[in-house]
Amino acid sequence: MRQTGFPLIRAGIFLALFLIITTHHGIASASESPLTVREVAKDLACPCQCPLILQDCNMSCGLKWKDEVGQKIAEGMNKQEITKYFIAKYGESARLTPLQKIQGKIYQYTRGFGTMEWVILGSGVVIWIVLMFLIVYFFTKIFLRRERAI
Repeated sequence: MRQTGFPLIRAGIFLALFLIITTHHGIASASESPLTVREVAKDLACPCQCPLILQDCNMSCGLKWKDEVGQKIAEGMNKQEITKYFIAKYGESARLTPLQKIQGKIYQYTRGFGTMEWVILGSGVVIWIVLMFLIVYFFTKIFLRRERAI
């Protein structure tokens, strides 16, 4: 009598163990990497009126804030604590929000779009194409009805 399911079960167990080990290794290595000023600064808005996020701003106000972020990292604070500190100290204008992006803060000015921005852009293009198709379709349908009626 031959067991055909056993190799399949063994392969499934091997795959599950492989995924657990590689995922655990990825989590461990991510948590071991030290926090950088760049990681924190990408989620903060520049304090001045320039259209940049803190990570991209090299003006005196942005450099001052980056130094302060570096001091907080040296004190042992994590990213969430530093962000909360800046919001508590400087107000909601320190937080990079979608409204600030609309009002002119350019997110990741030197690195291009993130995933969400590409999704929004793609959705806008698809919606525009569908609307143009529907407009042309209905106008031609109405125009052809008038031609037949004459």
